[in-house]
Amino acid sequence: MSSAEKTRLSTRDIRLTATIRAKPEDVYRGLTSARELTRWWLQGAETDARNAGRLRMVWPRVRAAGGVRGPGFGERVGVFVDLEPARKVAWLWKPARGEKGVPALTSIFVLPARAGSEVTLLHSGFPSAAKADELYRGYARAWEDGLAKLKLYLETGRTCKLESVDFETVRILMARSRKK
Repeated sequence: MSSAEKTRLSTRDIRLTATIRAKPEDVYRGLTSARELTRWWLQGAETDARNAGRLRMVWPRVRAAGGVRGPGFGERVGVFVDLEPARKVAWLWKPARGEKGVPALTSIFVLPARAGSEVTLLHSGFPSAAKADELYRGYARAWEDGLAKLKLYLETGRTCKLESVDFETVRILMARSRKK
């Protein structure tokens, strides 16, 4: 077995896909503009949206089920490493203090779709060992929360930065707003 095959077997990926009724240009702007990021997702952001441009994101502490505020992700810094306007956004993160096993690269692919855009988030290389399950699940929930919030914002203009959401919650919120 080659080294690459062993690595592949010892890691796992987070891959989430959502169809968003928005133009690819709007999705791209929502993921690269500090102003847009703070409207729908972050407490604070600084972006220099070009390859090798600096990125700083500050997440709010969100309320989980039962109204309890979680610790949140705090502040992360990194760089944009592979930007293709209206097609791809990739962030390379500096490791957070004390956090081990979190892959540095997150890529988001945006493809035109009949109903707007198909958006796929890929965060590859999480350890597959059982001791890393909690870390993996936490990041999977956090990325679903972010992608669901982007969908809600771009399709309705609504935000819920301080609440933890998933795709099902967003589907329900959107169905309710269509009934009104």
